[in-house]
Amino acid sequence: MTAKKKKTPTVPIADLDAPPSQAQCVAMLRGENDLFWHGRISRLFAEAGFEARYMERDESPPIWRVALTRTTFELAPDNHSAVEQLRNVLRRGNIKVPCDTFHIVDRRGNDLNIVFMKELGAPGLWQGRLRPAKKRKKQGELWPAPR
Repeated sequence: MTAKKKKTPTVPIADLDAPPSQAQCVAMLRGENDLFWHGRISRLFAEAGFEARYMERDESPPIWRVALTRTTFELAPDNHSAVEQLRNVLRRGNIKVPCDTFHIVDRRGNDLNIVFMKELGAPGLWQGRLRPAKKRKKQGELWPAPR
C-alpha cells in the first residue's frame, strides 16, 4: 500500500520575497486580537521586578488597566513618586506615558492596580500566570499537632 502525496498549493516565489506594505505592518501591530503590546509591557515590568497578573486595554477611550505584583523592585511609599518610577520603567522601553494620564488605583502590600491612557495596540485582555490557589482546611479538619 503506497501513501498518497499531499497536494499543497504553490505560491509564487515573487510573492514571498516582496516586502510587506505599510498597511500590512500596521495591521500586524494594531490588528484585531493582537496582544503584542500587552506582552511587551508585561516584559518591561518583569525586567524591572514586577509580575503582571493581567492587563486589559479598552477600545474607546484607550485605557490600559494593569494588575502588578511587586517582586524585587523598591517602590516608593507615596503614590506620586511611585507613579514616576513606574512611568520610568515604561519610558526605558520607549513607551512614553504622560504624567497626568498615569494613576495608581489600588495599592495593597505588594499588589498594585494601575491605569494609564495610551493609544497603543489592540483592545483585549492578557492574562499572565495565575497564582496558585491557597489550600484551605475543610470544615471539621484539625490542625496538625505541634512537634
